[in-house]
Amino acid sequence: MYFTPLLSFLMSQINSEVRIDRLIAEVENLTSQVKQLIELTPTRNKVWLRPSEVAQLIGVTYRQIARYREQGIFKVDSYRFNGNRYEYHNVRAIADFESRKGGYEK
Repeated sequence: MYFTPLLSFLMSQINSEVRIDRLIAEVENLTSQVKQLIELTPTRNKVWLRPSEVAQLIGVTYRQIARYREQGIFKVDSYRFNGNRYEYHNVRAIADFESRKGGYEK
């Protein structure tokens, strides 16, 4: 009879630890998702975006952004060469991408 309350107590402790571990994992997952949403949300004052930022917004690699520019998917007024890199207009470049030939290929 002595072992039943002890066993019950130990099982309760194990269940509590498992639930705490699950909560910690869920909080870490949500934190990661919030950080990603913050990174993908362009700031209102930022007109020109780096290729990696445009790539995140449309779901391709930053190298694919260069290919799209080279293929003429991004119109000339949608990007500029600034210093040693290209920058893409936050509205026009996305519109160019969405209106490209085929409309569905990435």
